[in-house]
Amino acid sequence: MRSIALIMGLLLLLLVLAAGCTAPSQPAAVTPTPAATATTVQPTSAAVSIATGSFQVASAGENATVPIVLDSAPNGLSGYSITVALSDPAVAEITAVEFPEWAGMKSSTAVPSGQAVLRAADLSMQVPVGATNLTLATLTVTGRAAGTTGITVTPDPGLGVQDRRGDLYAATSVPGTLAVGR
Repeated sequence: MRSIALIMGLLLLLLVLAAGCTAPSQPAAVTPTPAATATTVQPTSAAVSIATGSFQVASAGENATVPIVLDSAPNGLSGYSITVALSDPAVAEITAVEFPEWAGMKSSTAVPSGQAVLRAADLSMQVPVGATNLTLATLTVTGRAAGTTGITVTPDPGLGVQDRRGDLYAATSVPGTLAVGR
């Protein structure tokens, strides 16, 4: 059931992004409703980890290719929603996002930026049950100034990384780093 909700949510997001739609503003006479709060869904599938690694570029202006890798998908994969963030965007920024071929529906927030929200779904079930070292996305990160920045991956508390049944994996993140000119 969650997988259907993920697919429907991603379809709606892609339609809105493609159409360039914006939400209509409410008239001044209408009392606004309280903002919805995010809920955290408890993981119901196996424990997995998402890692990036450690990278280095010689100087500002140079690029590093940073894969975002899920160590295993013991129950397959229906999709994911994660945020990748650089701890010091003065040192580097995410300048491009590339998704793997299996990602039939995919989206990323605008880059260049110090962080990107990435979403993808495996609609045709190309990711096999038991897959290992699965690339979720590949980022191009460009150095801006000498220094070191951390790279963190945070699964969305409601959508996270889901198996084929739509159950959430208990996903943990292994932080990475990017050194520029060091």
